[in-house]
Amino acid sequence: MRLTALELSRWRNVARASLSCDSRFVVLHGDNGQGKTNVLEAVWVLATLRSFRESRPRRLVQHGADIATIRAVSSGPAGTRRLQWRLEGGQRNLRVDGGPPTSLLAWFELVRAVLFVPEHQSIVRGEPAARRAFIDRAAFTARPAFLDHARDYRRVLRQKAALLRSGRADVARLRAWDEQLAALGARVAVARWQVLQELQEPFRTMHARIAGKGEEAGHVRLAMRSLGGEEAGVDEVHRRLAAALAAHREDELRRGRVLVGPHRDDVLIELNGRLARHYASQGQARSIVLALKLAELDAARARGEAPMLLVDDLTSELDRGRMERFVEVLAGLDNQVWMTTTDPAWLGPLPGENAIRVRVVGGTLKATSG
Repeated sequence: MRLTALELSRWRNVARASLSCDSRFVVLHGDNGQGKTNVLEAVWVLATLRSFRESRPRRLVQHGADIATIRAVSSGPAGTRRLQWRLEGGQRNLRVDGGPPTSLLAWFELVRAVLFVPEHQSIVRGEPAARRAFIDRAAFTARPAFLDHARDYRRVLRQKAALLRSGRADVARLRAWDEQLAALGARVAVARWQVLQELQEPFRTMHARIAGKGEEAGHVRLAMRSLGGEEAGVDEVHRRLAAALAAHREDELRRGRVLVGPHRDDVLIELNGRLARHYASQGQARSIVLALKLAELDAARARGEAPMLLVDDLTSELDRGRMERFVEVLAGLDNQVWMTTTDPAWLGPLPGENAIRVRVVGGTLKATSG
């Protein structure tokens, strides 16, 4: 799928702007602080209904304004759709072809995207939470219904954690919460494992293509450190989680915190048989993260899907060699790609259809082709 038109109103530092973007590549370029990432963020908000930078929706509205609006035309398997996201008074309003979407799931089926930002280096080097966020986002992109499972699990987890902190918990009360946690956690754990398996071979292939030869190259592998285990169905993982929760119940009462569940899982990224978190160089970490993102696109292609790829601050993350190999990989894919950069010349020629290059200055957009 792709966006063929985008219109922003009172969004961040963009007072009003419209863009015809029916092209494989949309390159947003300009100096720092001019609004390139704001435009990319708007596309991501359409796809996920969340910002990758701001947790407070009010800050997405231009200073001094009350309403922010994103409008777009999407083209994909469901045909051409006119989408509108509107924020007023902290309340979000969605429209598809002038009317409300039948459900959030229906909205997510219309716009899908994979995001790569500099902060994603934490997927390799950061804490387990960063890797859980990555695999959960990949699971959501692959199967939007995963969002409901993850939200339900987090809701019950918060309620159980609050009970433990309150000092009013007892074995009987915990048992009731644990029944729900085991059922919901099993769905989350199995979905993560399924997506990890779908990414495994594409990740190896993309890493070999991006890393090239020499010291940056190496054999990569994904694994899951999870109480639910690997290659087990929902019923079996449910049984394992229920048993572990029961075994740790007294310990949780003493310590006042939830000790068991998918919220403690980790995705293990291995490079040449060792954990990349501890041993990968900065260059190797960049190759790994980019390969993971490209693997998401390749896995989507196997499902007959083509989510957009959104890449922020590309030229600060990739050297010339990786850039050339990255563009070479993109040439073999059908996905629409949105990029931001301070130096469009660094990208070199882009394959296939002419790219749309958009200069962003003070929140204004001026597009050229080529």
